[in-house]
Amino acid sequence: MVDDKIQKAVHRLLEEYSQAYQNKDVEGILELFVDSDDLVVIGTGDDEWVNGINELKSGFERDMGQADTINVKFRDISISSSSNVAWLSSHMNMEATVEGQEIYLPGRLTAVVLEKNGKWLFANLHYSLPSDLQEEGKAWPEI
Repeated sequence: MVDDKIQKAVHRLLEEYSQAYQNKDVEGILELFVDSDDLVVIGTGDDEWVNGINELKSGFERDMGQADTINVKFRDISISSSSNVAWLSSHMNMEATVEGQEIYLPGRLTAVVLEKNGKWLFANLHYSLPSDLQEEGKAWPEI
């Protein structure tokens, strides 16, 4: 069972992430991540595997620069913790408008967050999309 204080802090971190994305605030979203070479963020694109804050900044600039609007919503959030480290999983749905086209990405999020100087920050984040090649009830996709 995760401590109530940690659970609230992690929920607040997710809310701040969502708000920064919606505001297309690159600097604001970067403040939610550890500034470390060990930082790893994995997105849905084949080239979206970034290490460190500088690569992450380029990735967010690309995301926000190529979309007119972006909304991020979380649901079914599960949080566990030990000391100053917490890990979470959640559904993370992204809605964006890109070149006038509405895009909906029903994804999955896993993340590791840690507390540094009283603030909870992402140390690892992985956002993925379920494979549309794999039928429900099947263990393997048909290729």
